[in-house]
Amino acid sequence: MTKTPRENAVELRKKFPEAPYEDGRMVYISSAWLKTCDLYQRFLNFYSNMVSGDKNYFVASLDYTVGIDAGLFTEESMMLEKNDPEMTLDKWAYEYEGRFVGSANDSYYPYDITSKCRVIDRCELEQPKKCQYSYIVTHDVAVSGKSGSDNACTHVIKLIPRKNGTFTKQIVFTKTMNGATLKEQRDFLRELIHIRFPNTEKLVIDAQSAGQGLLSLLEEPWSARNTRGEMEEFPPLICDDDEEAQLLLPDASPMIRGITATQEFNSTFYPYMKTGFEDGSLQLLVDSSETDEEYKNGKYRPEEQVIHVEHDNLVQELSNIKQSYSEGGKIIYTRIVKSKKRDRATSLMYGLSVVWEYEKQGKADMYKKDIDALSYLKKYIY
Repeated sequence: MTKTPRENAVELRKKFPEAPYEDGRMVYISSAWLKTCDLYQRFLNFYSNMVSGDKNYFVASLDYTVGIDAGLFTEESMMLEKNDPEMTLDKWAYEYEGRFVGSANDSYYPYDITSKCRVIDRCELEQPKKCQYSYIVTHDVAVSGKSGSDNACTHVIKLIPRKNGTFTKQIVFTKTMNGATLKEQRDFLRELIHIRFPNTEKLVIDAQSAGQGLLSLLEEPWSARNTRGEMEEFPPLICDDDEEAQLLLPDASPMIRGITATQEFNSTFYPYMKTGFEDGSLQLLVDSSETDEEYKNGKYRPEEQVIHVEHDNLVQELSNIKQSYSEGGKIIYTRIVKSKKRDRATSLMYGLSVVWEYEKQGKADMYKKDIDALSYLKKYIY
């Protein structure tokens, strides 16, 4: 932005001293961004003044076609940019279409609650050395590779204990896969929980449809090179509530939580996830635009930057979820735009359902300590 007489006006005054003096103008030139930012409010204010007839205000939204008309780039180069794996729909809208983006009015997870939770500066490709915190790995299963099909999505949730028996829940790693076989997904999850995040306490998996096939593969022992470069065999993994499997496979580790997402399940954990955003206990990576410069300068690896983009997509998916009512009057959670997926949001909700249990028990344990102390003191109170 500038606040000086425009160059052509200065030159014009030299040539025509008798011409009327032209005051300087405050000019703001910027990409659009989120509707929650200050620039959007300024844009609305200027727009309102302009349409009301005030000639001191003017706004214009120019998309990428202006650059094409000016010969700065071609339609083909713009389409390559649009199809770049790091380009999200929201980013394309505000960078190249001049549109401020934000949630629909009936969004259950509007941008103004999710954006405030984007506070983690750097992802974790593996757990830090000497890390004492626990992790939960959550995975939504999908196998189709057809265009527009669902993605398999994995999140790693880092649990940082708080004094009130709850946790700060940091989503430090996210990966989506399209068309990956069940065996490929099995190997990826095994590597995550045994090699990269060995402090993993629970593996949460969608147990419906293709998820049953993945659970079956996880019941087999698995071998890989550990961090010391030695081959190590890891035990079968089974569901923590599968008593029959525990009898048949006594050496297996019951660390899997199989999820069947019923209406009752959704009605409990969509609100719980929203509470995490509202109180700030659920934290995401900062927007990819904030790390883009480091990435371009080689200070941030591609595999790190892509996780920030995944969280851009996660926030976008969340903004497309709304709460409504079925014909029977029950609360349901649907998509505002039906063509948009919510694989990242669903996988996150699955993992948070286990954290909810941990927090419920943590609060109960704290209350129990208080009661036990009171019971002890009662013996000496007359």
